[in-house]
Amino acid sequence: MLFESEEFAGAAVVLVGGALGSGPELLRAFAACGAKVVVGVTPAEDAAHAAAVARDVPGASCIPVDIDDETEVERFFDACTEQLGGLDILVNVAAPVSTADALEIPAARYRDVLARELMGPILCIQAAARRMKEHGAGRIVSFSSMSGKTGVHRHVAPYAAAKGGLIAYSRVMAAELAPYGVTVNVIATSLFDVQVAGASAERMQEVVKGIPVGRVGRSIEAAHAVFYLASRHGAYVTGETLNLSGGRFMD
Repeated sequence: MLFESEEFAGAAVVLVGGALGSGPELLRAFAACGAKVVVGVTPAEDAAHAAAVARDVPGASCIPVDIDDETEVERFFDACTEQLGGLDILVNVAAPVSTADALEIPAARYRDVLARELMGPILCIQAAARRMKEHGAGRIVSFSSMSGKTGVHRHVAPYAAAKGGLIAYSRVMAAELAPYGVTVNVIATSLFDVQVAGASAERMQEVVKGIPVGRVGRSIEAAHAVFYLASRHGAYVTGETLNLSGGRFMD
């Protein structure tokens, strides 16, 4: 298993939004391999919860960052590289999605979601890429969603627009950064355990009906996907979007 590898020992890893979704599992996995990890705590997160998550993981720490503020993002990555001694891997973890009828969503709501789910990751990728380019190597992985690739998810128009934009942006960055040893990839997820935690047995039965493998995804599986893309084994993979949907959506 990749988690038993020493490849990530001493690696400098930044998880933006690392206390959200599958972030805690990913944090523990990197730390178990001996990586040095900074969790970027975004305004979408509970700072106390993020601190508690990092506190229980050896080699992990938290630094707050307003990902919608370019100056703040630069300050954050300066702090990360100083603390970690460099920057090898950036992972943008997805924030929770909220739902509403597309025809009823005001412009302000669109701007808010696009700022958090598109401009935020863009600024983080840009800042990380500058530093990785100077170093001549790096791995960037962002969590998107199947809603950014398909139109079947209702009531998530702003989120889908942001996630689709993130996929497109990552492809362009992959092409521009490839000559410098930096890969840029995306993971598009469907339903995962953290999204349905606490759901009733009846609800779960209904949820998995449309998933060919017969279950929702596990956070550890998301972590494995990141590990592959961030490892030497993924060096020839860039500009790609990896589907993690249990066969619910297929290209």
